[in-house]
Amino acid sequence: MDIGSWLERLLDGSLFSGGIFLVIGIVGALLLLLSFVLDGIFDVFDFGDGPLSLTTIAAFTAIFGFAAFAAVGAGASTGTAAVIGAGAGLAGGAAAWWLSRLIRSAESTTAVTSDQLVGAEANVVLGIPAGGLGEVALTRHGERVSLAATADTALPRGARVRITQTLTATSVQVAPLENSTHPHAQPDPTETT
Repeated sequence: MDIGSWLERLLDGSLFSGGIFLVIGIVGALLLLLSFVLDGIFDVFDFGDGPLSLTTIAAFTAIFGFAAFAAVGAGASTGTAAVIGAGAGLAGGAAAWWLSRLIRSAESTTAVTSDQLVGAEANVVLGIPAGGLGEVALTRHGERVSLAATADTALPRGARVRITQTLTATSVQVAPLENSTHPHAQPDPTETT
């Protein structure tokens, strides 16, 4: 490209619009990079996992800017470049949305909900005095879950119990199972008889 051609493009505005499209692309790419590296920092601007998520918007912006910049560089007018950039941005944003949904659906969670706890059987690991607090443990999703527990009757360590109610995220109400005393159950030394 010679100086005369460059000056002509500067005067007709295509060089300026190409620069604007390039800046838009760079800003979108930086937002996309920051949203991945500093995960959660932009959650205030995030509208969930839908098409208006920060990832989708940043991908659209980056692809729009770079595609429009390339179109201007190829000799397209500013309007044509904007349409090309918008089309490419929509396709890229849709792909980013689909990929982020695919990745999030593949994530597994070991969080136990209160619905999963009620009715579950557990073992007393720290004796529970009547009306007091002890501890029970159970296995959920292949992991051991320990919870503070209370019961109407005293329960020794090793007793089998059923969770009857969740009190908080980390505490439950339990009741003894029929014939629930483990053969090696030991009375709680803090209990008085």
